[in-house]
Amino acid sequence: MESSEPSESHSVTVAVEEHGSAIVLGVAGELDLLTAPKLQDELTRALDQRPQTLVIDLSKVEFMGSAGLSVLVVAHRTAGEHTKLRLVAHGNATFRPLRLTGLDQAIPVYRSSDEALNAE
Repeated sequence: MESSEPSESHSVTVAVEEHGSAIVLGVAGELDLLTAPKLQDELTRALDQRPQTLVIDLSKVEFMGSAGLSVLVVAHRTAGEHTKLRLVAHGNATFRPLRLTGLDQAIPVYRSSDEALNAE
């Protein structure tokens, strides 16, 4: 019997934390075509505040498809010179797609939020 309820496999949560002049977005779940717009909305809200640093912590992301990568590209372009954009990623679900697409060369990637917040 099929359920009409949304599948837990297609969900993402974004926790927003302010750290002085920095904002950390803690992303958990799956970033795909269905969930990437939620991250895009949170990134837009965060960037509208013009933080000095914006950290996108992907350490709890289990899957990141092309839609999720596209959201990161847009964030990188939007941040421009006003906001230092940093990512937290490791493992096959997040770091591997960043490396394969070359995004790790455009956006600095760290192993933890603390490391990203404290980087110069």
